[in-house]
Amino acid sequence: MSGGIYMIDDISPIVFDLGSYSFRAGYGGQETPYFDVPSHVGVREVIERTIDETVDGGKPRKEYFIDTNMINVPRENTEIVSYLKNGMIEDWDIFEQMWDYIITRCLGCDTKEHPMLFSEPPWNQRDKREKIMELAFEKYNMPASYLMKNAVLALFSGGRSSGLVLDSGATHTSAIPIHDGYVLTPSVVTQPIGGDTIVEQCKHALEKQNIEIVPNYKIAHKHEVNENQKPKWTKKTNLPEVSESFEDFAVKRVVEDFAHSTLQLCDTPIDPDFMDKLPAASYAFPCGLRKDILSERAKVPEGLFDLKYLRGENVKQQYQMNVTDIAATACGMCDNEIRTQMYSNVYVVGGNSLIMGFPERLNHELALRCPASVKLRVTWAPPPVERRFGAWIGGSIVSCQPSFYQYWVTKADYDETGKSIVEKRCA
Repeated sequence: MSGGIYMIDDISPIVFDLGSYSFRAGYGGQETPYFDVPSHVGVREVIERTIDETVDGGKPRKEYFIDTNMINVPRENTEIVSYLKNGMIEDWDIFEQMWDYIITRCLGCDTKEHPMLFSEPPWNQRDKREKIMELAFEKYNMPASYLMKNAVLALFSGGRSSGLVLDSGATHTSAIPIHDGYVLTPSVVTQPIGGDTIVEQCKHALEKQNIEIVPNYKIAHKHEVNENQKPKWTKKTNLPEVSESFEDFAVKRVVEDFAHSTLQLCDTPIDPDFMDKLPAASYAFPCGLRKDILSERAKVPEGLFDLKYLRGENVKQQYQMNVTDIAATACGMCDNEIRTQMYSNVYVVGGNSLIMGFPERLNHELALRCPASVKLRVTWAPPPVERRFGAWIGGSIVSCQPSFYQYWVTKADYDETGKSIVEKRCA
């Protein structure tokens, strides 16, 4: 019966949270996702030989290499690509391969028995939403499904239904105002500044110090050396000729680890006294080089809050707003009646916010921007896993609530209305 309540007392929903860095999946009611799969995939085109030897060539098909263990193996003619663009699914063939892998190889479940909750960005387009719903019911035969904004889920994970979610991820940073569980779409602000920006800035800083970034796949052996001595390592033999995209991906993984291990933001705008007192962070590169990182560990992330610290070509054209601008602009675009509520409930999530001192710095900068009569309150989940997986955790909580049963879109609903039902039922 259309519009009925779907009961899942004895069945765990599957929760999917799709991000620019990774695709998280697991069962509702759990504290963290079971699987965290990189959102990049290795793709290689191969030629299938025909049985008839008189026919030249064959039919081309694509091989896909998914998940950490497969994507990090060097192979010839293999490109590393993402199926996402601006946080939305762009390449559906690759995405379906990823979804198949997670359902069959990771979860190993019968999708006919589990409803699905799928997170989506606030700016997701109608055709992409309908495609997800169509796949859920037509291909995977799920009994019920629902699409929910990832910012709303992240806010729910923090025990709130209204506030401003500041989500700083791999490819972009967004400020999403939410009131009573609904995204105020006209007030959403997003900019392409995030974890990938930090990686690029780290590469510039390392190149300036003439530090060669050697990816792990090239190293057969390495010898321990003293700090700042030239590294001694042996290159693997018989390595295949890899694509430029694979090489860039492998180097990026090293730089990401470097950033995670060394970077720190100051609570206030950077100053010489802070730079002098900041202790050095020692980092060991995969090739064996050990290096003390001094002022650069503070200068690099400073670019998130002060664009003048960003280095590279076309920086002024690429980045128009810093993190504080994004949050303040989103608050300013809200109606006067709820603007104070947004400033008083800023909730920080996203993998890029794990840089040491990020939330504290945002709190300081916003305090200088918000009206004097407003009580600013910036909060975040202290455990890194909760900040990084906030949307998935919120989905895990929501999907198992009895009050949510009435919102599920059932197979009967879909059969009666079609894929357009996602616009009517999934706000």
